[in-house]
Amino acid sequence: MPELIDLTARIHEDMANHPAHGKSPVFLTGTRMNHEETEDTWRGKGVEDMSVMNGFVLFAEHNGTHVDAPIHIHPDGEGIDEVPLEECYGPAVWLDLSDAGPREGIGPASLEAAAEDADVEVRPGDIVLLHTDWDRHLPDDRDAYLEDHPGLSEAGAQWLHDRDVSLVGIDCGNVDVSGATALPAHQVFLRRDVPEKHTLVAENLRGIDRIPDHRFTFSATPLPIEGATASPVRAVAICDEN
Repeated sequence: MPELIDLTARIHEDMANHPAHGKSPVFLTGTRMNHEETEDTWRGKGVEDMSVMNGFVLFAEHNGTHVDAPIHIHPDGEGIDEVPLEECYGPAVWLDLSDAGPREGIGPASLEAAAEDADVEVRPGDIVLLHTDWDRHLPDDRDAYLEDHPGLSEAGAQWLHDRDVSLVGIDCGNVDVSGATALPAHQVFLRRDVPEKHTLVAENLRGIDRIPDHRFTFSATPLPIEGATASPVRAVAICDEN
């Protein structure tokens, strides 16, 4: 059996989210039925020891571990329900960019050096995960996580986009450098060549460096939410058994 490594942020009401997307999730009070309340549904109907529990959660599209759709940045881009699943599943590599400092733009030279150090080639169709180690700041320093993180420079994003990778993921709340209001990496991936070509973006990954080999299989398939600009995902590295 292959080894499955969960790269997903745990979802809870106090999770760290990019300020542009508001606070979520919200577990709406009174909507989560509990077992004690629902026992009465079956009581006296010939069913013993039966109850259920369920709830209602309000969740922003871009909070937690999620995949951005092209429509997030380009008005003519695909919604998340139109994104081919093949772009969110397949051969992947992870690159160690943990030397990147606060608000540092990761450019082509750093990407090339990381690929060389990992002894991997970034190939067309690959999914590329960027390990900045910025998730180490959680849960103790959410301000550093959200406000000081590194990200791809415009040239770094273009380096990946030119190699026809299908998705780029990062362990920060934004693939762009914190404070980069023009979102140059997002523009390269999800606006510049849309609708003819795009590179999907996954954000808020966790523990990328736990993947034992730099080449593996990755899965982060989104929910088919009609017209949505993003979707929460369960991000998983699927590794060959050693």
